[in-house]
Amino acid sequence: MKQIEKVSIALKPSVYSTFRNLNNTVSNTLGEYVDNAVQSYINNKERLQAIEPNYKLSIQITVDWEKRNLIIFDNAAGIDTKNYVRAFEPAHIPLDATGLNEFGMGMKTASVWLADNWCVYTKALGETVERYTDFDLLKVTTEGREELVVTETPKPKNEHYTKIVLSKLSNNSPTTGQMDKIRRHLSSIYRKFLRTDEIEILVNGEKLAAPNYEILNAPYYKTPDGENILWKKDIDFELGEYKAKGFIAILDKIQNNANGLVLMRRGRVIVGGGDERYFPSVIFGQSGSFRYRRLFGELELEGFEVTFNKNGFRDEEDLYMFMEALRDELKADDFNLLSQTDNYRQRAKEQYTQISKTVKKNLEKETKPKQLTRQMQEVETKIQNVQYIAQTEKLIQTAKPLDSHSESFQYSGQNYTLKIDLVTETESDALYSVSSIDNSDNLFTNTKQVICKINLAHPFFTRYEQFKKGNDYMPIISIFKALALAEIMAPKKGTTFASNIRLLFNQNILQ
Repeated sequence: MKQIEKVSIALKPSVYSTFRNLNNTVSNTLGEYVDNAVQSYINNKERLQAIEPNYKLSIQITVDWEKRNLIIFDNAAGIDTKNYVRAFEPAHIPLDATGLNEFGMGMKTASVWLADNWCVYTKALGETVERYTDFDLLKVTTEGREELVVTETPKPKNEHYTKIVLSKLSNNSPTTGQMDKIRRHLSSIYRKFLRTDEIEILVNGEKLAAPNYEILNAPYYKTPDGENILWKKDIDFELGEYKAKGFIAILDKIQNNANGLVLMRRGRVIVGGGDERYFPSVIFGQSGSFRYRRLFGELELEGFEVTFNKNGFRDEEDLYMFMEALRDELKADDFNLLSQTDNYRQRAKEQYTQISKTVKKNLEKETKPKQLTRQMQEVETKIQNVQYIAQTEKLIQTAKPLDSHSESFQYSGQNYTLKIDLVTETESDALYSVSSIDNSDNLFTNTKQVICKINLAHPFFTRYEQFKKGNDYMPIISIFKALALAEIMAPKKGTTFASNIRLLFNQNILQ
């Protein structure tokens, strides 16, 4: 076994500083470490199971905000002598470029994107030393370093692991509000591997589970009294050099972030791992249609090249043409998936009629003479009390959140983060509030943060018996999210004082 004393980092030191500004997401960046671990397991599966019959690949991602560090640990086969030097040379393609770590940039760019300092401990299966090296971005860029010193420590032959410790985290690193989103995205990206039960991924101690959605099992819409059919179409389609295997199906129930296509390559999700799925209009039709909202699927693609950061396919035009050809597979006379999606309705017209009558009956029962006139007069009086409105807004906006959830998006060329804070503020009349923090001048974040606070202690939630469990709140939370987004968009459409709608809404809902 060759002793390694130094490794080259090959690039001009100034280039490393540009890695920090690459357009990427936290989930995709963390995925680079997962890719390396999974590929190491795939390449060495038989050897690992030979020494541990019950072996299971475990990848652990731990963020410590107090210490400002991030640790990625895996019990795969480690980085061996043959690949060690290559692992630290940027853009040095692995010996086998057919796996998940095909570009040879993952660990290096991901680590610099996330932190100023990082170090790697690795022990390769079958070798007798642990190798350690560390990278300091400041020293590399100011002192012009192009090599890293490697320290070797004796270890038992059958030990195997890699541990990467990132410290002095950058502004790109995960925040507390992003953790649920990161778990959701990584669960989606590595769904195929997680379903095998050969691999586990833990994020801050929480084990990830692959997403699974119920498929419609119902009669054909033209024969509603016929036998139930599982509306899932297995796909094994080929067009020239391109291939697709997987399935396309109809959701049993419309569910946010479940519809759309997830596109995979080599078992890893490339498109659809985050909150955005692939919706080729030739298959999904218009946005918002029944077909758009209920059709979903997973396709493993071959022949398509992926982008450098593995979040898209390069051959977009060819991919769309491929989907056009695939559409005919979904319209077969004996199993017309698209026709069923367009026409099947879970509720018959008679059910909607009954719902309508019940709603009307309840509204008539609650209506009192001159009720709306008095309500509007009371709201008008309160809204004119500027000091009172400012105080009730301040109370909810400064309330400490019980829990938070953040989502990132782009609108009109600007990066945004929408943060949902769940609060309990009994002294405020506001059911919800919307405020913003403009960080667009910040060189590192360039993001506007919009904070939507929802007051769980508001009388509205105690007035109705429906609000008992967490899931009971989700429909109304979706409405508040939509209202917050509308308040962001309205000024771009020429609306002035868009927040007045919210202030008036909060006072009307009290009456």
